[in-house]
Parts: sequence; structure tokens; C-alpha cells
Amino acid sequence: MRKILVAVDLQNDFIDGSLAVPGAGEVIPVIKEALGAYDMVYFTLDWHAAGHCSFREQGGPWPVHCVHHTVGAALPVGMLDGIDEGRIRFVTKAEKVEQYGAFADVTPSTQNWFAPGDEVTVCGIASEYCVVETLKNIQAIAAQVGFKLRVWLAATAKFDNYDGILSFSREKGIEVI
Repeated sequence: MRKILVAVDLQNDFIDGSLAVPGAGEVIPVIKEALGAYDMVYFTLDWHAAGHCSFREQGGPWPVHCVHHTVGAALPVGMLDGIDEGRIRFVTKAEKVEQYGAFADVTPSTQNWFAPGDEVTVCGIASEYCVVETLKNIQAIAAQVGFKLRVWLAATAKFDNYDGILSFSREKGIEVI
């Protein structure tokens, strides 16, 4: 059994940049302190091209954010300090289309992210969008592969509330910690 942390979109633009989420900076040290307790850490990254369809300038709902290879798309300075490189994986999403869930294109039968018996904890930024959608993606995989899934609220920033993530967790029997 591996303990896996899926840290959703811990990127500068969501912490204190163009699409800052209230309290996002407060979850970073909580997550950083816990990294040593996990065998693997999967960092999801919003990874947009310049001129992405989700940007207001192109008719989308969001300000320009997380443009690949920019400071805004990067993890906070020091986030990876002390983590063995072999324990880290990165999952990019929303490169060409609008996509909130990091594992939306992953099928249970062909994926190599999760194995039977794993314990997977999901946290990150922001509860109402990318965290809940990534949780939904992983739950669909867990239902077929057979691993435990949890959501960690104290390490999850939100715009307004946790209602959606709590409702989905109750419906699917996902542990909330």
C-alpha cells in the first residue's frame, strides 16, 4: 500500500497572483509540513497556453492565469525542498481546452497513477473547481481499481465554501479529514 498525496494546483497565480483564492497561502505550509508522510506526491498543474480559451480576452470566464512556463504557473518557492525526486510526479491539465479535473482523460484500465490498496488523499486549490473535479476523476478510477480515497479540507483553499466537495464525498463515501 502506498500513501499518495494529490496536491491540486498549488500555483502562484492561485496563491497571490491573478486568480488568487482566499486563504490559499495558508494551506501551503500545512501541505509542505505533511509531504514527508506520503510515499508519492502528485502535483497537478493548470498549464495554459497564452491566449487560452478560458481567459476573458478569448471569451472565457477567468483572468489570464497559469500560463505555462511563467512564474504564475510555478509552485511556490521551496515547495519541493526536501522531497526526493523519485517521489514526485506532475500532472498537467487544461493545456488546450478548459478542464478542471486533473485526471479527466485517464481511464482506470490504462492508468499507472494508482494501484489496488493505495491510500490517496486529495487537497489543494480551489475546492469548488479543480479540487472537487479532480476528486471526482480519482473516485471514478478508485471505484474500478480499488483504493481508499480521502479529501483533506484543512489543506484545501476555497473561494466561498466546501458544499460541493462535502456533498460529493458523502454521496460516494469518501472520507473527509
